[in-house]
Amino acid sequence: IFNNKLMKTPSLKDYYNSIIKRAKSQKNFLSLLSGNVISQIIPFLIAPIITRIFTPIDFAVQANFIALIMLISSVAALRYEVAIVLPRNHRKARAIASLSFILIIIFSLLSNVLFFLKDFITQVYNDQVLPQYIWLVSIAVLVVASYNTFHNICLRYGLFRHLSYSKIAQSTVGQLLIAAWGYWQWGGNGLIYGWFLGQLLSMVYLYVIIKQKTDFKPLWNFKLIRKVAHEYKKFPLVNSVHTVADTFSQQFFLFWLITYFFGAETLGLFSIVIKYLRIPIQLIGNALSQVFYKDAAQTYQDKNSLQKLFLKNLKTTLLFALPFLLIIGFGGRVLFTFYLGDQWYQAGVYAQYYVLSMFFYFLILPVNSLPLVVDKQELDFVFAVINYVLSLGTIIIMAAVGYSFAKILIAYTIVQSVVYICTGIWYFYLAYKADKSNMKINN
Repeated sequence: IFNNKLMKTPSLKDYYNSIIKRAKSQKNFLSLLSGNVISQIIPFLIAPIITRIFTPIDFAVQANFIALIMLISSVAALRYEVAIVLPRNHRKARAIASLSFILIIIFSLLSNVLFFLKDFITQVYNDQVLPQYIWLVSIAVLVVASYNTFHNICLRYGLFRHLSYSKIAQSTVGQLLIAAWGYWQWGGNGLIYGWFLGQLLSMVYLYVIIKQKTDFKPLWNFKLIRKVAHEYKKFPLVNSVHTVADTFSQQFFLFWLITYFFGAETLGLFSIVIKYLRIPIQLIGNALSQVFYKDAAQTYQDKNSLQKLFLKNLKTTLLFALPFLLIIGFGGRVLFTFYLGDQWYQAGVYAQYYVLSMFFYFLILPVNSLPLVVDKQELDFVFAVINYVLSLGTIIIMAAVGYSFAKILIAYTIVQSVVYICTGIWYFYLAYKADKSNMKINN
């Protein structure tokens, strides 16, 4: 949104005028969407190769490893990195970035403790392979958490095109390396090393872009760092707890439960379901979500209608989500078997069961930043906890009784769908309350 020359530190007027007037939401969305589409085309095209080279157990190991990395890296900066886009004062944004990097380094170093728990990890997962990659955890946490921080710096400057390029680089390098690793028969570790190298390249790319296209630098004013740490304390106290709980329940703990009760092969099948059902959500939902976050913040500050913005995003998302539901719901088994191979037939069955939950998640994803905008993070966390307790409790109780994974997945899907519907209704209520409050102020 700024010109291609070195950008000056934006004032409040320059910053918001650049976002609103010179880079309209539709343009931002299309920029992010095009990058996300391209970043998913190569994995989708290579999928028939990869799924015929690697086994469900190989994918289970990768799923558990990535879940561990995401659990730590998602809160390595205590979610302060999300606040980089919020301050009107640019020096505060720089101080928040500094605080984020300090915390990332600390968390990365602390994650080395896992190296001394290899035997415990082996016993908990009943897996001899996963502990072989523990040495990579600290480095991967540093890379992924740094990428998240660079990503929010780019959002502040409106560098949507380069965010798209970073996703393309991440996906292309990672998937091509995985395919090559499998082709040369170097073993299942290609799934993990290929993924990591893709993450590394995209992180380096954003770092270079920030250096070249902006004058953004961390601000090592520790008095100001302490000030912004206190000012944005809700991010570590509320949002970080929400994030780690979400990652823990939706990936880390969920994957461990499946591995523990039903074995690595079942997890491998289910991880493929999650991976490919999330492609349209990543393509459309995340692009809409990033643009909505910035638009909603501006709309709320200008005291305009959040309800209209909410409904506009919901209608747009529904155009993509409904075909997704119908195609997978009726044709999941055929699609998975035909495209991924015969060994993935059961994954297609699971996909048909699980797609309803993903459909409702798809609908609320673009607007899930609304509680951040209107400062209702605590209540958002309450809804999340209800989801965790009910959905994971369903798995634990039914597995303990002896139900099959297929029946448990159906129940799990129903529970999550109901919670997502209630969450979406609450999001709309937040928009309604904010608009009503703004009308009173204006009058």
